[in-house]
Amino acid sequence: MNNADINFTKEAFLNPWNLGFLIAAMLTAFFVSGIEPAFNMVLILAAAAELMYLGIVPRHDRFQRAIKARKAAEHAKPPSQKELFNLLTKQSQRRYVRLRNLEKNIRSNYQKLSYASQGLLDSHLEKINGLLESYLKLLYQKERYKYSTTSTTEGEVVKSIEMLREDMADDSPRVRAIKERRLRILEQRLGRFKKGSENLEIIEAQLETIEDVAKYIHEQSLTLRNPEEITFQLDTLLSEVEETEAAVEEIEDVFARPADLLRDIDTYGTEEEKVRVSEQTRIRQ
Repeated sequence: MNNADINFTKEAFLNPWNLGFLIAAMLTAFFVSGIEPAFNMVLILAAAAELMYLGIVPRHDRFQRAIKARKAAEHAKPPSQKELFNLLTKQSQRRYVRLRNLEKNIRSNYQKLSYASQGLLDSHLEKINGLLESYLKLLYQKERYKYSTTSTTEGEVVKSIEMLREDMADDSPRVRAIKERRLRILEQRLGRFKKGSENLEIIEAQLETIEDVAKYIHEQSLTLRNPEEITFQLDTLLSEVEETEAAVEEIEDVFARPADLLRDIDTYGTEEEKVRVSEQTRIRQ
């Protein structure tokens, strides 16, 4: 985060210690408001102290480092469930609300059952809430990576690879070496595209499984004829969701860590520039 992105003067002004000082100064001025010299003196001293504070602290390296560290931590903090919900499309929001309403109905049905079974039922509800949190995250990840994979179609990448291979057929060894680097870049893009599409299918299958299990538990919650079966279903599904979330992390690795690809692009650009300069020098000679 660059210094230009942060208003350090504003951060210093809104610092709780500074706000506390200003409030204390205002209260002091209020109590001595009947004594004009004292009132004026309090205001003058408070204003002078505040101006000195705002003139020195925002420029201090230690203060700036602390603010940047706090901003970075806030930026790295994962979004809350409410924030994730607001980021979803209307269709996905309705999908989540349907599942949340189903959970409310299950909770209502459980409250009507015997007191002796409430311990087991509370365990079920806790696991269902955990599934709802994962369900919301998966909905968000699905939309995010669906956008990423559709921004460039697989067909366009495949076509570029085919055209490049044909173009390389009659190139000199040096030019061919440069184009081979571009070919490797395109092949990496294609591989990442396919992997992302595969994992998106995994996410959708997991979302549907969570929905089906929730419906099954809702049906069983009317009588709770087989609580052990529900426990087994929830434990199995929670284990599967953990595996799916690991797959989501793999998608994150595919799309958010293109270090190898960028390194090849940099190398490709550097060597392509060398060839172009060499060709221009040869023509001038």
